[in-house]
Amino acid sequence: MSLSRRQFVARSAAATAALPFLAPLASASPLATPPRWAAPASGRAEFTDIRRGVGAFTDRGGTIGYLKSDAALVAVDTQFPESAQIFLDGLREGSDRRLDVLVNTHHHGDHTAGNAVLAPVADLHVAHEAVPGLQRARAVGSDGYATQRYADETFRETWRADLGDEVLALHYFGPAHTCGDAVVHFERADVVHMGDLVFNRRQPFIDRAGGASVEAWGTLLETVHSRFSDETAFVFGHAGDGFPVIGTRADLLTMRDFLAAARRAIVPRAADGATAVDIEGLLIPGFEDWGETPIRVAEPIIAEFAGG
Repeated sequence: MSLSRRQFVARSAAATAALPFLAPLASASPLATPPRWAAPASGRAEFTDIRRGVGAFTDRGGTIGYLKSDAALVAVDTQFPESAQIFLDGLREGSDRRLDVLVNTHHHGDHTAGNAVLAPVADLHVAHEAVPGLQRARAVGSDGYATQRYADETFRETWRADLGDEVLALHYFGPAHTCGDAVVHFERADVVHMGDLVFNRRQPFIDRAGGASVEAWGTLLETVHSRFSDETAFVFGHAGDGFPVIGTRADLLTMRDFLAAARRAIVPRAADGATAVDIEGLLIPGFEDWGETPIRVAEPIIAEFAGG
């Protein structure tokens, strides 16, 4: 269910008051039939509750994941300063509670520019070990360089924290969208935030300069798919118009299949002499609803597979 900020505040207050009575039901949270999540409304900040206090916030930039419970507040990614403030106000409901943990799934600005708002009120700020360096390199010369905030704790493969009745686990499975993408698992809710490892029915950004690998990306999606079940809910960094940012593990394989289809469509054309500019606008066969191929997809695929 998608909620406006006002609806979210009212519902959260009621839910918090009822927590002692709902706890036995919440502990039996896996869903036999995962719901069909609605696409977020365009141009409006929305909180979407998933289960056990874990949810997703959409406004501008990459989807923010969150945990809100009596024991802990967690944010996963931060969007931009203005939307990060809207998120924080809605999550805290007028209180001055601090975030127990802030996570950045990767270094891109639409996931980290709001760090300037959220990091000062977070007790711990965590990301993969590659993220601070990539973030600094990307920020050099930008208007926001002076306001950048970087993770104060990093991890290489796995990081975990017990947060009351929830366990937060971060995993790194290798290069894909960048060389520093974290997969974030709220274990007891069984909700996974994928960051930009999944663009749901939308042409992705392949950050070759940031260590991306299309081939490894497909393998990573298969690995993550195998680790979870059909009852796991997944949060995606972005989605195409009319598509949701919350889905199931089947969407991971759809993303994998898109990357493979894009490679099959682009590489032979490049081998025949086509440039990324020539390929721009191509509809990938079988994935026409993902939209026209942008240069940001054609160029790194050519560079990785066709030596361009």
